[in-house]
Amino acid sequence: MATSRAASSSRRFGAGSRPQPKHRTTISLPEDLLHKVERLAAERHQNLSSAVTYLVESGLRNETKTPKDSRGILEMWKKAYLPLTDEERLLVDGVIVASTDDESA
Repeated sequence: MATSRAASSSRRFGAGSRPQPKHRTTISLPEDLLHKVERLAAERHQNLSSAVTYLVESGLRNETKTPKDSRGILEMWKKAYLPLTDEERLLVDGVIVASTDDESA
């Protein structure tokens, strides 16, 4: 069964959606990294551009969000830990607190 290019394109991108416009650019990569990306592209039967797009998108998805202001982290830590006693802080840190009086048994 022959399908038109437009029909196969609409299946790939979903009904009514269009592919994102592309912008041509030049990047410089270390040679060993370029070879790895080329191998990945070959394994996935993709061109180099598609493989780089996939890797960049997955890297951005996995990027952790960092607070813009590091003082925010300190304030969060203070709110969480300052109300705790010294013994409670040790428990949170994973330090096992045992009384030496209990060891006589």
